[in-house]
Amino acid sequence: MFYILLLRFSVFVADFTWSPSGEGLLSNRLYEWIGSQGFLAQAVAIVLLVVQGFLINSIVIRNRLANETNLFPGVFYVLVSCMIPDFLYLSPVLIGNTFVLIAIIELFSTYKKPSCADRIFNVGFWIGVAGLFYFPFLFYIIFIIAGLNILRAFKIRERLMSVIGLLSPFFLVGLYFFAIDQFDFFWETQFTNNLSFFSFGGGGVNMYVKGMLFLVLIIYVIIGNRTYFAKRNFQSQKKISILYWILVSVLAGAAFQKNIAFEHLLMLAPPLGVFLAFSFSEMKSQWSESIHFLMVIGALALQFVPWLL
Repeated sequence: MFYILLLRFSVFVADFTWSPSGEGLLSNRLYEWIGSQGFLAQAVAIVLLVVQGFLINSIVIRNRLANETNLFPGVFYVLVSCMIPDFLYLSPVLIGNTFVLIAIIELFSTYKKPSCADRIFNVGFWIGVAGLFYFPFLFYIIFIIAGLNILRAFKIRERLMSVIGLLSPFFLVGLYFFAIDQFDFFWETQFTNNLSFFSFGGGGVNMYVKGMLFLVLIIYVIIGNRTYFAKRNFQSQKKISILYWILVSVLAGAAFQKNIAFEHLLMLAPPLGVFLAFSFSEMKSQWSESIHFLMVIGALALQFVPWLL
């Protein structure tokens, strides 16, 4: 909690302007209740980060993804989730990440389970709920299909279960709006206002700095994949490989989101947090502490320097 407050301290003292990007019916309704900025929205965002940090640690520890048990995955998930000013709000992506983590728990629990139709359906269902907050989460169908292919023998019935689960939240919400004669509003808000091809906004020098930062992180975790698989059992290696498919899903979603903003990169926080935790667990303590300190200072600099200028 104190770590989160440190990394998000700037929103309480600096004057930032922010508005949500990527419309979603559930996120729009939530903003009508509590607003997208202000103290209440920030409090909800902080609570979500705490819960998500615990979920990340639970995933890594229960599935024995790391060579040693520690709480680094949650720490680095929080660090990535607060790395740039665009992430410091109650964004649709931050909310959706909660349901993605639940879907990962459900997916990993299908390994070597002969009968788990409920969990396979739930994987798709929770991703569908995330998609009602932020449209590009729909492209996590890539992650779902790849994950099932890695963990289970191919059965078309199971793939259909996951797809039906993914579409179920949209069907139920669409049915509600159809019943109240507002289906056009549902379709326009959830799909028409979001779909576009390679629709990127401008941003100046600051945009390139933030873009390069995440490009370096992605390249780093891709290059370091051999280290992440070393000394792990076969089951852990399979589950770690699934996390890489989140990167593919995020990039696919970026290509089709209209007026995409930097908060889209918050979708990368779960895998990046886990992989950075693996890297720092393997480092010598003096190096890991120094680099972590520099990363925290860098995150705070990205938040305060533009405001001071």
